[in-house]
Amino acid sequence: MVACLVPPLSLLARRYLFVESAQFCVFAMAAPALVVLGAPRRLLPRDPARWLPRGPADLPAHAAADGGRYRPSFRLILGYLIAWVVTCLFWRLPPVLDQLERHPFLVAAEAVTLCAAGLGLWLELVRAWPPVPRLGPAQRACAAALAMWSIWVIAYVLGFARGSVVHGYDGGGSHLLTVDDQEISAFVLWAAAGAAFVPIVFTTAFTWLKEGSEPAGKSAPEMPGTGVRGWGPPARTRRRTWPR
Repeated sequence: MVACLVPPLSLLARRYLFVESAQFCVFAMAAPALVVLGAPRRLLPRDPARWLPRGPADLPAHAAADGGRYRPSFRLILGYLIAWVVTCLFWRLPPVLDQLERHPFLVAAEAVTLCAAGLGLWLELVRAWPPVPRLGPAQRACAAALAMWSIWVIAYVLGFARGSVVHGYDGGGSHLLTVDDQEISAFVLWAAAGAAFVPIVFTTAFTWLKEGSEPAGKSAPEMPGTGVRGWGPPARTRRRTWPR
């Protein structure tokens, strides 16, 4: 992030749209993901449950139905996802990109807003706190796929445009044609979104399929009169005979 905010990358981002797109990818995807995945555990609360509601009456409906345990609903991650998509879309609008090229101080606001929205999204996509039950694998895979497709839609619109979309990058010392610069920018957005979200999609999807295909992983009922837990019939034991 610091390298994107200081020269020479900050100067190149005002001349080439693909450099500005790489800067955007760092702020929106790379930095939040690396912060959440690489943060030391000692920086997180040791007992996250103490931040949750105390009594069962204060628990949300989805938590009370789960035996009093806190389990974030899909509405929470959907809210983070919508906030992240709206923020990314705002900073990809052609008029906003024109202003970024003319006023470099707006890059700081771009970095703060994109990172804040990205941190909220990635904290729900990964298991930041193992003691707290997070969302299911299928829900996280769906949210990651929607986030990836939103960036891909922006990239497709930019890459398949026949003319100039961002007029602030027309000429201005650039050694690339405007359409070529836009096509390279589209590839940068497509590749960055795939590298960030495809691992989440496949990992959570495979985890979900694995959990669904292993019913034996659940707690098996105890067979009556045997003291042994298992799904099959109890093992035959030799009957002990006592002398009369």
